[in-house]
Amino acid sequence: MNEGLATQSFDVPALADDTLLQVAERAEKRIEAVNKIKMLALRVTNQHDWGDQGGKPYLQASGGEKVARLFGISWTISEPIFETDEGGHFSYTYKGTFTLSGASIEAVGTRSSKDPFFKKYSYPKDENGNGVKTELPPSEIDKGDLKKAAFTNLIGNGITRLLGIRNLTWDDLQAANITKDGVNKVGYKKSGKQQEEIKSEGALTVNFIPSEVFVTNGKTKANKPFTKYTVKGPDGEYNTFSETFAKKAQEAKSCNELITVTYKVSKFGNDIENLTDAVYTKEEAEDVPL
Repeated sequence: MNEGLATQSFDVPALADDTLLQVAERAEKRIEAVNKIKMLALRVTNQHDWGDQGGKPYLQASGGEKVARLFGISWTISEPIFETDEGGHFSYTYKGTFTLSGASIEAVGTRSSKDPFFKKYSYPKDENGNGVKTELPPSEIDKGDLKKAAFTNLIGNGITRLLGIRNLTWDDLQAANITKDGVNKVGYKKSGKQQEEIKSEGALTVNFIPSEVFVTNGKTKANKPFTKYTVKGPDGEYNTFSETFAKKAQEAKSCNELITVTYKVSKFGNDIENLTDAVYTKEEAEDVPL
């Protein structure tokens, strides 16, 4: 025992019954307010404003902007911080203060070139003429895209934290008629294994946000009419006769969402064999910030 140190005891007075009741009533009203805010925030969004990432719902930028307008949320944002590491990768980080009715919080939004969203690939042909997927160095990644994504990440984080609507469940969204089956999905695939519905050996896959989807009408040599759809990505164009694939690609373009295209290189170009919402390995998906 240390000599010379005096010990003190403090008596904490018990709360009176009336005070406890007042505290409980205030807490109950806060719970009601939070639940009402949650429902209003959900009601102003739709299926396209939400995504399924690893089985959990997350609010996309379009939804965050709708919610901010509804509640009159304002924010101030500092200049982005740009950082690099030894491997040539880089990141942008935004910090901001979000305010609602005098209450403010601080939030951070960041994006790294290590995120699977931003990886770029080339497809040089091997000795058999098959394209070989080869990851390009970080220097090929557009810094502007990364900067915009970090800003979007900040907006989403700030709004959901301020309103207390982080970590929502599918049951919460169901109350606003938003279902897991109806939203865009970022799923997992098993490393080293082919995706389902790949129809041929040597098929390749690529993830990208479509920049354009256009239609070509024509006739075959047998004078039969056909409609071909072309999905344009940052590294090439991909062709399909499937209207379903074309519609999914157009929706992804409109929502600024990633798709996974499985295709085979032929004499006619890149022929789509499957087109789905973005699919990553479990290891890749763990690097995608929520």
